[in-house]
Amino acid sequence: MTPFLIGLSGISGAGKSTLVEHLERQGGIKRFRFDAYYKDEFECPKIGERAHWDLPESLHLDQAYEALCELKQGNEIWLPLYSRKENKRVGRTIYDPAPIIFVEGLMLFSDKRIRELFDLRLWLEVSEEEALRRRLLRQPDYDVEYHWRVAAPSAREFSVPYRSAAHTIIDGSGPFPDVADQTDKILHQYLKI
Repeated sequence: MTPFLIGLSGISGAGKSTLVEHLERQGGIKRFRFDAYYKDEFECPKIGERAHWDLPESLHLDQAYEALCELKQGNEIWLPLYSRKENKRVGRTIYDPAPIIFVEGLMLFSDKRIRELFDLRLWLEVSEEEALRRRLLRQPDYDVEYHWRVAAPSAREFSVPYRSAAHTIIDGSGPFPDVADQTDKILHQYLKI
């Protein structure tokens, strides 16, 4: 079995995780969290004393690439278990390939090797303001100053330029049922189901 690999990117707070979790619950796809490849906090580049999570260098991109190559060949992998609360890896688990693997991540397309592995690349489009509003709903203590000073400029430099690499743009600005319906139609079109 050669899995069909789908990549979903977009700025932080766009709703990538929410969308993929919904699709996985509907059945037919298996979620792959690109965030599992974040480096431990002490390994990340720094801004002053603080880890800079919004750079490609904050991810183990070589490891992610190798894992996705193995999955493309139909092989199981060891997937890191990453704790955002502790900002480090806390273990690993076996990840079995599936016919359709849906990978989601902020900087998913920033590495050319990884970007080219996907059979279908999707971009979830929302405005910066809407993405921040959604982020604050799920994380009320999120540092808004950090967002505008660090995270948003980093996204503009390391994520948004790869929007053009997507095969299709999903308009994520509307109500969630509309976004999910739009995504279903795109998947049916590309997967011929």
